[in-house]
Amino acid sequence: MGSILSTAADRGREKITNVSLGMIVLDELRFPGKEPLYDVPGGSGLYSTVGSRIVLSGARSKEVGCIVMAGRDFPDAVLDLFRRWGLNLLVNKDLKRLSTRGLLQYEGVDFDKKTSKYVNPPIQPTPNDLKGSALLGSLNFHFLASPRDMEKFVPQLLELRAAEGISTRPLLVWEPAPLSCVAGSRDAHLKAAKLVDVYSPNHQELIATFQSEEERNEDPTRELELAVIERYAYEILESGVGPDGQGVVIIRCGAHGSLAVSRTYPARRFPPFHSGASPKVVDATGAGNCFLGGFTATYGESRDLTEAMISGSVAASYAVEQIGPPKVAIVDGVERWNDEEYLSRVHVYQQRIADMD
Repeated sequence: MGSILSTAADRGREKITNVSLGMIVLDELRFPGKEPLYDVPGGSGLYSTVGSRIVLSGARSKEVGCIVMAGRDFPDAVLDLFRRWGLNLLVNKDLKRLSTRGLLQYEGVDFDKKTSKYVNPPIQPTPNDLKGSALLGSLNFHFLASPRDMEKFVPQLLELRAAEGISTRPLLVWEPAPLSCVAGSRDAHLKAAKLVDVYSPNHQELIATFQSEEERNEDPTRELELAVIERYAYEILESGVGPDGQGVVIIRCGAHGSLAVSRTYPARRFPPFHSGASPKVVDATGAGNCFLGGFTATYGESRDLTEAMISGSVAASYAVEQIGPPKVAIVDGVERWNDEEYLSRVHVYQQRIADMD
């Protein structure tokens, strides 16, 4: 690399709870009849980090590690935003490259349809990029990667930790890369799922992975069948998630909510915090990543699936309320995202699912 700037603390001095090895992308957003927006931070790594940060509030914000793979053009203003969030920041800047940039083209006035593409070649962080930093010692890791990459990343991460005297195994949460979820990839996904503790595709990725082209083409307009999603989740579970087979399957189903199942936790569905018809819902971009960040922060600590699903559902609710990431402010000494305290939403959601039981 041309030069590396690290603002993360020494590993021995700080506790890191969550780190995402998804990418942070600088997006250009184009809308019908409006001026485009530039340098909007996005990507799976960004939104997973936001989800973790929403849950780990106040003084715990430094427990959220954030790795930024920056090119020479990465804006200082975006790094300043991350610093204002109180993240434990590791910036790897390569002066010979351009930053990961995307173009999102929105269609219609409701922002419900969009196309996206990379403008520059993406820079994917790997466990090697954490070497020597506080972030390597994180208790929990979120990945967005293909099965092939997971077979490289997990051993690499564990070997790097062992070399630095970190003997504990972290919680590993895998969100499969969408482009790896294709017909014929089922066996590769099942094999890689044995390496992690939580396997979490969304419902579209699950269908793309587990159904053949012929099955999907039979009726491409068919509505989501939650019974089918549940059946596939049990198939994954029976194949084995985690080194001991005791891992968790989480299926994120967008406006239909989410589903959790493990060998000791029968399949349970959780509604979204905001219904699809809610005027609060502006843009669902990043909601699934945000869900996993919130889920991971709680599950890594409590190993309580219900509590973690609540955290994920509430964290995701902030992601959908605007274009780009939510905003945080301290009001009367209380941290509020989009003008609302995280715990107040947790209480609302807890009551909602209690009423459903």
